[in-house]
Amino acid sequence: MRYDVVVIGAGAAGLAAARDLSGAGKRVCLIEARSRVGGRAHTLHLPTLPVPIELGAEFIHGEPDETFAIVDAAGLLVYRLPDDHWWARDGELQPLRNFWDQLDGILKRINKRRDVSFAHFLRSRRNLTERQREMAINFVEGYHAAHADRMSALAVAGEADEEQEAPKQFRLGRGYTGVFDWLRAGLDPERVDLRLGEAVRTIRWKEGDVTATTTKETIRAKAAVITIPIGVWKAPRDQEGAIAFEPALPEKEAAVAKLEIGHVVKIVYHFRERFWRDDQNFIHTTNRFVPTWWTAAPARAPILTAWAGGHAADSLLAERSDTRVDRGLDAMSETFDVPRKKLDALLVAAHGHDWQADPYSRGAYSYAGVGGIGAHDALAKPIRNTLFFAGEATSSEQTGTVAGALASGKRAARALLRR
Repeated sequence: MRYDVVVIGAGAAGLAAARDLSGAGKRVCLIEARSRVGGRAHTLHLPTLPVPIELGAEFIHGEPDETFAIVDAAGLLVYRLPDDHWWARDGELQPLRNFWDQLDGILKRINKRRDVSFAHFLRSRRNLTERQREMAINFVEGYHAAHADRMSALAVAGEADEEQEAPKQFRLGRGYTGVFDWLRAGLDPERVDLRLGEAVRTIRWKEGDVTATTTKETIRAKAAVITIPIGVWKAPRDQEGAIAFEPALPEKEAAVAKLEIGHVVKIVYHFRERFWRDDQNFIHTTNRFVPTWWTAAPARAPILTAWAGGHAADSLLAERSDTRVDRGLDAMSETFDVPRKKLDALLVAAHGHDWQADPYSRGAYSYAGVGGIGAHDALAKPIRNTLFFAGEATSSEQTGTVAGALASGKRAARALLRR
């Protein structure tokens, strides 16, 4: 059978594209290397916990139409997070007031005439205090999962300009499960073949014709929507998860070279009882392994999430996988001034997923390197009305978010239907 479209990847972008294309009457083959849909969103529901555990994507950043349209259509429970920030130093937690205003004051000093790394920008601003530098590094390496010495300062400044007030953040009551269940349920069963557990190895193409060779079969279509993460784009051809394009795509390779892969370690700790205050939601530290923590607030649940991005993630990833949980507990003991023995006694379980070692992600989300302004848009451009591209790495406005992935999938579907 020759399909109208083959969609590579059943994350948010791929599902959104396949849903819209099948709704428009197109015959779609949706291929996903994993045995589940969702991509870099992966929700656990445990009978011992009243809230879900998110191993990947967790928050809704702002109030994006793409996500809230699904929330409303599916009748999903969403709640807003309190914007409480704390700074841990010398065994004491201090309130970090006006966090976003303080950060905005730093980011507005970025010189927009030429691009440098964010770390270079900080070194050039000698009038910043030590606390301001620590806060800025914590934000860029945590929020963006970026290496400050690689991320474009102009990209950070651009996002700061878009924020007119403190950003709102939300969680889904059932986690991202509800979003992906709704997307999957909307696939026309008579027009969509969903293939799970099949990894695409090669895409051979010419105008109006695509042949995708997977680990199990060969699939032909008139066009393709490609939603692979930036880590997979960058993977050497001989490694698991990599996809070879024949003929090659030099314009996409040039764009990918200007984008970087975010590094993240996320560990969700489940305790028998809470030992932190109700108003302690986001906790920032200078710990080399875990610079950021957050709670389940406003929900009262005994879980605490460790988040390490950029260089802190690299420090944790350099440890053996079986020692990362211990490193996190040591950092937790230091941050919350709670004896390690007490933490060990209270701990029920720790949950995580190594996205860097996962061959179908090879990292977290994308960010622009120095000179990378415009690279997300370049990666998004279709080729000869045959190859269309989606995924958060193709979104310049909502990079690194589920909303950006959803919007990119719908954009690719619209472009394909207009051809």
